[in-house]
Amino acid sequence: MKKFVQKLGIIAASGLVFGILAGVSFTGVKSGIEYVAETISGHSEEEKTVGVQEESETKSEETEVELGGTQTIHVSLNEDSQVYDIADLAEHVMPSIVSITSTTIYQNPYAYFYGGSTEKTVTGCGSGVIIGEDDNRFLIVTNNHVVEGTESLTVGFFDETSVEASIVGTNPGNDLAVVEVKKADLSEDTLKSIALAELGDSDTTRVGEPAIAIGNALGYGQSVTVGYISALNKTVTINNSAIEMIQTDAAINEGNSGGALFNLQGQLIGINSAKATNMNNNVEGMGYAIPISDAMPIVQSIIDGTYANVETGNAYMGIQGKDLSTSDAVSFNMPKGVYLLAVVAGGPADDAGLQSGDVITAVEGNKISSMTEIKAILAQRNPGDTITVTIYRSDERGTYSQQDIEVILGKYVE
Repeated sequence: MKKFVQKLGIIAASGLVFGILAGVSFTGVKSGIEYVAETISGHSEEEKTVGVQEESETKSEETEVELGGTQTIHVSLNEDSQVYDIADLAEHVMPSIVSITSTTIYQNPYAYFYGGSTEKTVTGCGSGVIIGEDDNRFLIVTNNHVVEGTESLTVGFFDETSVEASIVGTNPGNDLAVVEVKKADLSEDTLKSIALAELGDSDTTRVGEPAIAIGNALGYGQSVTVGYISALNKTVTINNSAIEMIQTDAAINEGNSGGALFNLQGQLIGINSAKATNMNNNVEGMGYAIPISDAMPIVQSIIDGTYANVETGNAYMGIQGKDLSTSDAVSFNMPKGVYLLAVVAGGPADDAGLQSGDVITAVEGNKISSMTEIKAILAQRNPGDTITVTIYRSDERGTYSQQDIEVILGKYVE
C-alpha cells in the first residue's frame, strides 16, 4: 500500500469554491490535516435516538433487482428490508443529505512582496449526513477535513434552505466530525422535509455489491453517482492518519467529502472521504468511504462528550504552512522550505517564538521541503516531546538569517 500511495496520492474530497491559495494542500482541496450506541447522552432511549436501529434476527432470502430493465443483480437481504431502484432510492434518502459550506481565513504568503491584505477569505464545500436529533437540534456527521480550521459553517438542506451550524466535536485521527443545527433556526416546512439516514451494517458489505454516492459534488448541490463496492479494508492515509476504508467506483469528487455511500436498501454504509488521483488525471473509479460500522462508535462518543477531541498518537505544533517551490524561492530570494502562513496563538509554535513569515527548512536536522514531511515527523512524536526546528527569518530589509528554535509539542484540542 505504501507504493500505491506514493504513485497515486490520496486527496480529501472537500473542495474550494474558488481557488485562492489553492496550493496550500491537497491540490486545491481545503487542507485539514472509527460500535454503535443507541442514545444521545442525557436522554431516554424512547425519546432521543441517534438513528441506530436495534438488531433483529430475520431470515435472509435471495432477491432479484431489475435496473433499467436490462441488468439483473442478485442481492442478499433480510425479509423485512426494502430494495429500491436508483431513482426511488435517491428520492427516499436525499432529505438526509446536506451541503456544508465553510469559511476559512488564511494568511497571504505573498502580501509582503505585493502589498495588499495579509488575509484571504476562502470558501470551501463539503457534505454531511443527518444521523440523529433531539428536542433542540439535528446532528450531522461529516469529515474533519471539511470543518477543520473554519471560521463559520452553513448547512444547506434538501429544500434549498440554509442555516448556520456549529461543530459538536471532531476526531481528526479518523477524519470524522459532528455538526449540529438548531431546530429553532428552521422553518416548519424545512423541519417536515428533513429525514434521518437509516444506518446499515458495513461489516456485512461485500465486494461487488451496488453502491450509491450522494453529496454536494463541486459545490453545485446534491448529485447521485452509482457504482459498486470495489474493495474492502483499504488503508488510506489522510493527514498522516491511516484509515481502513471501503473502495468504490461510484464517482466521488471534490465537495463529496462527508457525504453518504448507500446500499440498494437505502442504508448508510459509509462516509465518503477521499479519492485517488495522479498528475496525469488518468485514475478512474477509486473513491473511498469510512465504513459506517467503524465510524458510528466514534460519532457517538463525540455526541456523548466522552471523546476528548484530542488527536491521539500525533503531536501538535500549531502552524499553517505553504510549501515553497524552487521557483518561489528563486523569484523572491527566499530559502526553500515551508513558509508559515499562520502560527496558532497560544500553541506550541507560538510559545516557542515561531512567527508568521518564518520559513522552516529543517526539523531535528532533517531538511524539510513540505508540510507533508513536517506532519510525518509529528506523527511519530508524542505531546510533551521537544524538537529542534530550523527556520529562516527576514528582517526589515528582507534579509534572511538562520535560527534554531526548540518547540515543546502539545496535544491537538478543538
